[in-house]
Formats: sequence, C-alpha cells, structure tokens
Amino acid sequence: MRLAQSDLQAILRFLADADASGAEEAYGPAILDHLRRLIPSDQIGYQQADVEACLFTDPEAEQYLAEDAVYWAAGPCPITEYRVRTRDISAIRMSDLISRRRYHELPVYRAYFQPRGLDHILDLGLSSAPSTYRTLILFRAPDASDFTERERTMLETLRPHLRAREARATLMAIVAGRLRVLEERGEIDDLELTTREREIVAGVAAGKTNAQIASELWISPATVKKHLENTYVKLGVGSRAAAASRVQAGANRVLA
Repeated sequence: MRLAQSDLQAILRFLADADASGAEEAYGPAILDHLRRLIPSDQIGYQQADVEACLFTDPEAEQYLAEDAVYWAAGPCPITEYRVRTRDISAIRMSDLISRRRYHELPVYRAYFQPRGLDHILDLGLSSAPSTYRTLILFRAPDASDFTERERTMLETLRPHLRAREARATLMAIVAGRLRVLEERGEIDDLELTTREREIVAGVAAGKTNAQIASELWISPATVKKHLENTYVKLGVGSRAAAASRVQAGANRVLA
C-alpha cells in the first residue's frame, strides 16, 4: 500500500520525536508513547519471546510471570505460531491470520486477552530465530476498530529506523560503559558528555564521516561538527582524529 504524504510526514515527526528522546533505550517508555500517538492503540509494548521455554524474556516481564504463564498454558496465539513457523517478521495483524470469530473461540483469547480487555493486535517482528523472536506489539480494545492496512504499512515502514535505534543504543551502552570505567580510573577528568555527544563520539570511534553520522542521527553535518567541537574540549583534544584515538585507546585499556 502506498502511503499518503500526510502519513509520511507523521512518520518523520515520530522519528524526530524519537531522536529527541535520546538513544539510551531503543524502546523506552518515551519511544513507545510516541509510537502510540502515531498509531493509536490502547496498549503497546516491546517483548522478547522464547517459544521453546514458554517465556517472555524482556527484563520487565518478571512482574508479569503469572500472567505470562496463563498465556503459554492456553496459547501461544496465532501470531506467535506464525512467526515461529515462517520466521516472517513483517508487520501483521491478528485478523490477517484468523477470523475474529475463530480468534474469540481460542483458549488463549478467552483466558489471556479477553480478561485484559485486549482484542485487535498489530505486531511488528524485529528479529526471528527458530524458536525465539523480538517484537513490538500494539493492542486495541474489543469496542475499537481493527488496525488498518494503512497503519500496518506505516509500522512496517519504521522497521529500518527502529533497527538503527537498536544499533545506536547498543553502541551507546558499550561506549558509555567504557568511558565510565575510564572516569573511575581518573583517566578522563570531568567528562560530562551529553547523550548526543556520546552518540557522535561512538560514530567517530567507528570510523564514520560527519555526513554518515548526521544521516544516522537525523541531524545536519553542521550540528555534528558543533557537537564534536564541544566534545574536543571535554576530551581535552584538538581534532577529530585525536578524539577517535582517545576513545579507542581508552577502550583498549578497558578491554586489556
């Protein structure tokens, strides 16, 4: 389905809001809230599922272990079964796989979804292995309308941008962890890099150009340059190459 210009503009606004929220967590509460505004839903969440172990493995799932046990005892649901069987990670609605009448007859609906006031589902796979997968899942209540093909396409369009957020969050965690060790050792004095500066330093250390960093972070090359200048002062260096060398040297000392 081809999206309208207004839909593309809404996606761009979401990406700008997501970028402004920082990159420490790929799917933190702020990002999920922005996504809920883009595609209205009653509940939304990120989850990691291990089908063989009958377990949701995301860190926040522990508080829902009893509820999760009900899901696995009665399910899994058709979307989980589809993911495991096909390893297809495209955005999909429950109604794409099963009629609503048959879905409402399933034990997993009656025991798990219905008591929670959840009905319509739109699910975006993020990765898939033989028995595990990661996903963003959006729910609507029974009295709401189903997710549309337009909304399914909008969510699918976000996939490469969401994967880029995952990569940045992972890199940020690595770099931040290494810099904290250096700070504790006293090898970097008074280092107070902002979230954006840490992202850019990570890009520099990875050998990326200002243009490449700007493209990934959805900012201008001039903004990258300005952040780098601020970072040089904090790192006590005078050039891009020196900043990259400083970070790499620190990383090597941490890993040694």
